[in-house]
Amino acid sequence: MALNNYANLKTSVAEWSKRSDLTALLDDYLDLCEVQIYENQSEPLRIRSMMQSSTGATSASVRTQALPTGYLESRRYDFEISGQRPTIDYVTPASMVIRDGSGVPQVYTVTDQIEYDIQPDAVYVTNLDYYAKLTALSSSNTTNDILTNHPNIYLYGCLMVLYQFTENDQQSIKYQSLFWQAIAAANAADRAGNAGVATQKRKRGRNP
Repeated sequence: MALNNYANLKTSVAEWSKRSDLTALLDDYLDLCEVQIYENQSEPLRIRSMMQSSTGATSASVRTQALPTGYLESRRYDFEISGQRPTIDYVTPASMVIRDGSGVPQVYTVTDQIEYDIQPDAVYVTNLDYYAKLTALSSSNTTNDILTNHPNIYLYGCLMVLYQFTENDQQSIKYQSLFWQAIAAANAADRAGNAGVATQKRKRGRNP
């Protein structure tokens, strides 16, 4: 059966696991799989189809700004100031030093929102390039780029969660390894297609 849509994925998970008694929980396994796709500590998925751009604006009265829906990780952040677009550097929340008064922010951090090191002294247009979650699979959204181009990620991830539920440690570890390998392969292929082989030798940084 082709792993090409929401219904076929659930059928394949049931067939691979040989557990027809767990079909009522397949949506739960799928939901938990999608969390792990984006947020696991070994190899979170970051591919071109997840790249988004968002234009916003600061406020001259608060030091924070809302994150766009589905935000996962920054790629570039800049302000529009006098016809220029200087990049604003990211720092960890623990490294953020808050400055008194108001002015042009020099750095930002991300918690449940964007936070600046100083209250902006004017309304500045902001441009954020970032990775975002794709729309989750469901009966109303039956496919996405991950399932179309990397169906093994979904299959192995769902089986990993299923075997965690059934407390089958051997199978859970097996599919966890396959899941991480599938994500790593997708990330590597995407980097090669995006920047060329030579660029892969450079160390990649990551902003939460």
